[in-house]
Amino acid sequence: MRREVFTSIGAVDENAWNTVLQDRNVYLSIEYLSALEESMNDEIDFYYTISRNGEGTPVLISVFQLVTFEDKRRKYSKALCKLSYHIHKKIADVFTINVLVSGNVFSDGENGFLWNSISQDEAVLEVAEVVEDLKKEKTIKEKSSIILFKEFWPESAAKMDFLKSKNYSSFMVDVNMVLNIDHSWNSIDDYLNSMKTKFRTKAKGVFKKAESLDLRSLSYEEIEKNANEIDLLFSNVLAKSDFSFGSLKAITFAKIKKALPENFFLTGVYLHDELIGFSTSILNGKVLEANFVGLNYEHNKDLCVYQRLLYNYVEQALSLNVSQLHLGRTAELIKSSIGALPTNMQLYARHRRSVPNLLLKPIINAISPRAFELRPPFKTNLTI
Repeated sequence: MRREVFTSIGAVDENAWNTVLQDRNVYLSIEYLSALEESMNDEIDFYYTISRNGEGTPVLISVFQLVTFEDKRRKYSKALCKLSYHIHKKIADVFTINVLVSGNVFSDGENGFLWNSISQDEAVLEVAEVVEDLKKEKTIKEKSSIILFKEFWPESAAKMDFLKSKNYSSFMVDVNMVLNIDHSWNSIDDYLNSMKTKFRTKAKGVFKKAESLDLRSLSYEEIEKNANEIDLLFSNVLAKSDFSFGSLKAITFAKIKKALPENFFLTGVYLHDELIGFSTSILNGKVLEANFVGLNYEHNKDLCVYQRLLYNYVEQALSLNVSQLHLGRTAELIKSSIGALPTNMQLYARHRRSVPNLLLKPIINAISPRAFELRPPFKTNLTI
């Protein structure tokens, strides 16, 4: 294979890229990547690669992000201190480490690479070789410590297990909550009527408490106009998170909306014309993916803002006629109560150097999805 590496999406051969992409993943589209890079290149180093076969035909494209990962917990502090000794890092209240990520740190799912005219086995082998080439890049060689492939659905994990032969360790983080959209749901009322009485009553109670809220789909111009409020609401949620890969700003949302007006949605929640919450989502083929939420916690409990946004995701999914709604990680219990089911996602990681990689393995092995009680709300079970 002949490989080309680019540090800007603007330098990529667009025809070659799209020959492989074939509109199969919005997160790998030139439009999305341009918007993300333009707004985040002061925090993240981006790398794009194209692999060509012997005839010069592009057969694989990949995206990598060099990011600073922050873990605010102290659960693994002793092990991390050992690891930090070997990677010349100090452990403070926040553990930070530079990570080269295959994929997109701001989305869940298989958004790191795509292939065409080769098998999946060949694609996994090739992307592993791409990493070996990237490790020679000056910035990556100087800054990156961990290489991370994120994150794969169960049907892909068996193929990705090839990475274990390259000394990667596999692990799972919190599950992705997935709601299958039943073909009989033509409206939100159909969806609610498919629920058991207890859950339907609870859902209607949320709508009742949220009656004073006005939910609006914001345009690019409206996102720009409300940028300060959006950033503040988002910072409220980020302050409660255990991890950080860098934070998106309203400017990023605005640029993605401008680039993908029919695929990206930012819904603002207004109380008497005051923005007190928002959610974002992306239409990716026949799947609607919930991405980010911002909240004013002073109003959240009394007005059920977060729960109302979850039901709004369902309304969006129905209006867009998608097959699935991916609600992502966190808040698994409440998401299960609206019908989402847990799906394990597999990740693969290794350290660039052998000794720290040995120390990394027990830390990774200690990571597992959080346990929670599943609360199926429907009269009949819907399976993934």
